[in-house]
Amino acid sequence: MQETNKITPAETSHAGAEAEYGNHIVQYSPEYSLCTGCVSCTIMCGLTHEGYTGRGNSRIQVDLGTRSLIHHIVACQQCLDHPCYEACPKKDEAMCIDPETGIVYVNEEGCIGCGLCQKNCKFTPSRISMKMDHDRKKWKAVKCDLCRGNPEGPQCIKWCPVQCLGLSDESQLCPDGVRPAGM
Repeated sequence: MQETNKITPAETSHAGAEAEYGNHIVQYSPEYSLCTGCVSCTIMCGLTHEGYTGRGNSRIQVDLGTRSLIHHIVACQQCLDHPCYEACPKKDEAMCIDPETGIVYVNEEGCIGCGLCQKNCKFTPSRISMKMDHDRKKWKAVKCDLCRGNPEGPQCIKWCPVQCLGLSDESQLCPDGVRPAGM
């Protein structure tokens, strides 16, 4: 049974969205650049964060549109009301907010793997995934943190071969989709 208050990938870029979400990964409208579904973004995310890649290691996902052939990037929208942070029983130990950037991120060492953050995500599919820790003994939450601490910024944007990804603060959100500023 799907919850009615969840937001699907197609509903994230609407008029007024900039007031609901912090800086996050956006997918430009197909008029600018069409995602090919190559999953370079997920591969580079896994390599950046884990040192290896594979199913479940990425903090960004590609929803492959098998019938429409329109693929959607699924990444944390950095909601300004932080439902994942508010749901976490280990606030500021596991689910944290960077005081300088406002980015909500997971400190895996503090995460107990309860999954409450994932369950309280506004989106369907959830922008938070659960994965096994490095010892493969405990579940841990993972979510996009915009490659915080990496001076080059989000690696999914850097390595996208068709340049269909960007940051919302550097883009203009439009009712008909997301486009780079000046387009």
